[in-house]
Amino acid sequence: MRVRRIGVTPIKGTRHQARAEIELAPTGPVGDRVFGLVDLERRQVLRTVATGSLLAVAASWQHGRLTVDLGGTEVTGLPRATGATAGVDYWGRQITGEIVDGPWSAAFSEYLNRPVVLTANRVGDIVYGDSVSIITTGSLTALRLGAESHPSAQPAVDSARFRATFVIDTAGSRYAEPGTERSWIGQDLILGSARVHVTGVIVRCAVVDLNPLTGQRDLRLLSRLPRNAAGEPVFGLQGEVVQPGRVYSEEMVTVRQPS
Repeated sequence: MRVRRIGVTPIKGTRHQARAEIELAPTGPVGDRVFGLVDLERRQVLRTVATGSLLAVAASWQHGRLTVDLGGTEVTGLPRATGATAGVDYWGRQITGEIVDGPWSAAFSEYLNRPVVLTANRVGDIVYGDSVSIITTGSLTALRLGAESHPSAQPAVDSARFRATFVIDTAGSRYAEPGTERSWIGQDLILGSARVHVTGVIVRCAVVDLNPLTGQRDLRLLSRLPRNAAGEPVFGLQGEVVQPGRVYSEEMVTVRQPS
């Protein structure tokens, strides 16, 4: 098995983008969802499922510089800490982010037509479950085939819809059949020099129905996902970093008993 795709987004809710490599710290992927957009009036972090237009925004954070492309308008600079904090709700959890000084709050407020501020957050704070998410090509291919047989499903089922840290190519392995990766729960995955303990499945929301480039609702995937015992739609796995390290695209992946 190999790593087929590595994906991150520096700002929660914006477009999920492929990268050639990623550093896994004890708290999760470095550079992933380290910034959030906060509605101070509602004391909430903006989420993709409720603000689909964020998917049309491409953001990069390289060498301390944050660059955002808002539909052809580029805003860039070095985020500066203000010392001011915002305590907000994120899926029922109370987290605290530091408000960032720079051009982004004003640019996003204009783009979204609502007042928001950009905050810097600890790695893993604004992720729904555990910090690492995983999907496999076996399960993704089965989902694509199912979507193609549905008369209303025209767009492709891109892996970016699931915003996973890693897409793992399982072709030719014992885990090639869809769903067999669930046997990894409770096991460790060795990816490059890093080790990830798989903790469970990922409960999904309607963001999978949104086009990953435009944010427009163009598929009905959520209703066709497998269900867990509670009747919730699930797809992919989540995990936590138990051995930090760097992971590259096309890196070999192996399954091991927890050490």
